[in-house]
Amino acid sequence: MADMRKWIGMIVPTLNNSFFSSLASSVEKEMRRRGFETYVADSANNVSNEIVSIRQLESLGANGIISVSGLAELPEDLVSEDTPIVWVDRRPESKREIPWVGNDDASAMELAVEHLIERGCRTILLLPGYVAQDKDNPRVEGYRRALEKNGIPFRAEYVLNRPGRKSSEEEAGELITKAVRDGIIMDGIITSSDRAAFGAGRALQRIGYFVPEDVRLVSFDNSPYAAFASPSLTTLDRRPEELAKRASEVLCACMEKKTDIRQTNIIDVSLIRRGSSR
Repeated sequence: MADMRKWIGMIVPTLNNSFFSSLASSVEKEMRRRGFETYVADSANNVSNEIVSIRQLESLGANGIISVSGLAELPEDLVSEDTPIVWVDRRPESKREIPWVGNDDASAMELAVEHLIERGCRTILLLPGYVAQDKDNPRVEGYRRALEKNGIPFRAEYVLNRPGRKSSEEEAGELITKAVRDGIIMDGIITSSDRAAFGAGRALQRIGYFVPEDVRLVSFDNSPYAAFASPSLTTLDRRPEELAKRASEVLCACMEKKTDIRQTNIIDVSLIRRGSSR
């Protein structure tokens, strides 16, 4: 029987996303191996829900918390100094020093843009994904850097932010459809997730565009479905299992009150080239 005094909480923006569900599953496996149970809360991309979950986890006696946060800034009174916490993927501003584990999203985006430019693309549309509380998105900065490095001007109208009220597939499809109707010319698209790429691809097909003949497509996540799409998706593998392993290691070090904890932990991203950008 599990020792119920040894458990942690994990907060994710949504479990209806293969990256976050894989991340949560991997944390659960890693922490169980270390003798801890994990209880996962889905904030539904709502920072108010996230705040409630943090308070509940702390009041119920969680030994530690791993959070994929939507907060722009951590309220000073939200988490006790005695509660170990680790940010994963996203990192709110905080007066307290809190370890973070994630990818270098700006560099990952540069990798995606450079790949499309190498394939001949010059008018690349970006769907960087929903970010709560209007936080700066490092993917947009990476996109800008890669374009400018290659002599292509950055155009704000080519960055399509989704509101986060519907599924990523639905919103991506709507954004692409509107962009085409507005007369935006594109020969490449980068989406924030494989699911968004599926929505973008379906919208292009309905309009009469073909992937990759007319528009090349790159996404983030490398979900299990990416290789089986038609065409198969070129995608950035964010390595959720490695993120989970490192986050679990760091949280355990915090719970053990170690003093040599690395505050910034970056897991490398790799580009998986497939049919959608050939």
